Amino acid sequence: MWGWYLRHSLYARLAITLTLTLGLVGLVYAVLMLTTVQNNRQYTEQTLNRDLAKTLVAERNLVRENALDDGALKQLFQAYMNVNPSIEIYLLNLKGQILSYSADPGKVQRQFVDLTPIQNFLKEDAMFPVLGDDPRSFERQKVFSVTPIPSTDNPDGYLYVILRGEQYDDVEQMARAQALLRLSAWVVALALLLGLLVGLMVLYPITRRLQKLAREVERFAQSGFEGEPSLSLSAKQDELSQLENNIAAMVLQIKAQLVQLAEQEQQRRDLFASLSHDLRTPLATLHGYLETLQIKAKSLDENQRKTYTNQAITFSNRIKDLVDELFEMAKLDTFQTAPNLEPFSLPELVQDVLQQFELRAKEVGVALQMRGDTELPFVTGNISLMQRVFENLLGNAIRHVQKGDLIAIDLRHLGDRVQVEVSDTGSGIAPEHLEQIFEPMYQVNNAHRGGAHAGLGLAIVRRILALHQSQITVSSIIGDGTSFTFALLFPPNHY
Repeated sequence: MWGWYLRHSLYARLAITLTLTLGLVGLVYAVLMLTTVQNNRQYTEQTLNRDLAKTLVAERNLVRENALDDGALKQLFQAYMNVNPSIEIYLLNLKGQILSYSADPGKVQRQFVDLTPIQNFLKEDAMFPVLGDDPRSFERQKVFSVTPIPSTDNPDGYLYVILRGEQYDDVEQMARAQALLRLSAWVVALALLLGLLVGLMVLYPITRRLQKLAREVERFAQSGFEGEPSLSLSAKQDELSQLENNIAAMVLQIKAQLVQLAEQEQQRRDLFASLSHDLRTPLATLHGYLETLQIKAKSLDENQRKTYTNQAITFSNRIKDLVDELFEMAKLDTFQTAPNLEPFSLPELVQDVLQQFELRAKEVGVALQMRGDTELPFVTGNISLMQRVFENLLGNAIRHVQKGDLIAIDLRHLGDRVQVEVSDTGSGIAPEHLEQIFEPMYQVNNAHRGGAHAGLGLAIVRRILALHQSQITVSSIIGDGTSFTFALLFPPNHY
């Protein structure tokens, strides 16, 4: 149970990490504190006993008639070995060689003592503690007191007093170990307790929010992304609030995408239904004409055979146009941006497309015009796709006009872009149809057109303009005509 909790609970891992960190900090603090205490004790001990060596020389009458009294020195060694083993007394010559001492002879390892600490000690401005060589060890240094003998003005050597002898060190080391153990135990215990308290007081509210967030996300996933997790946007700027805001925004985006997918699925079904109808009618008619030609081949005269053949070709072309538009729509849906964008002359393209539709316009009895700013800089786009836009819009306009109407393309220079408006004076579109005319297979006034078009032309136009980062809008008045408007950008630094 606890193993699973430690592996899967962020709160537990954070609490343990913080506890260990505080314990380590407490241990380091204890070591630093002991080191500081020891340094302060050495400073105090050496400062208080700075004149101890000089006092011993004076009180024990170690110097008689400006010479060292060897007998008095031996008495001093013997007395302090028995009475005060916490200090050790050494007699040094001017080179630092140990001549005599009060310590146990079997434990003195050095023959010489470094004189540099002694000279630093004897200075007026000595900075304590000054550590000197311990004759009992080649590695250890200790605080000391020293005085030149027989006198400062005429020295023959030094009385070198180690303030903390070996016996004192043994007792102190044992006491220090016990004190360190007790202090470390208390420090670690307090650090652990503090870590646990901090974990409960600080980490729990944080991990509780994360746990709630995880539960809400899991519940949202288990609901098939249809539920509504209880996440609200927060104005706070901390990381958890930002995470909650991002997840709440992501949930909204997922739900919107699911709605969009459902709508696209419905549109796909409607498209297939419309395609089935639009393909079935011309296919049935085509099949009927071909079947008639086959059955009555011998009884039909030349004119009847020609009529049936022309009708079959007409319906065959209608099926071909529908299939071509479906392939074009599918191809456009694979692009994220329009391929091969390049500068081109928009007025020249418009003029070419108008000439392309000139014959059809004459057959219907309508006029074609290009108006507005005809002297324009190049625009950016894919010229073949934009040609398809104008072809679809003009073809759509011709199907909605009657003899005597006008179809016009207006170009207007507006800052960094050119606005294009394709308008006609035809029958117009009812307001309830305007929002749906760009949907695939949606058709308006089918009776007027005789069902001759599949209803993909405007959907293709909208998709091509979307690839050019442009939107198309439509406005219409019944009996007064319809206008489609979009814009194309000029290349950078060309407007």
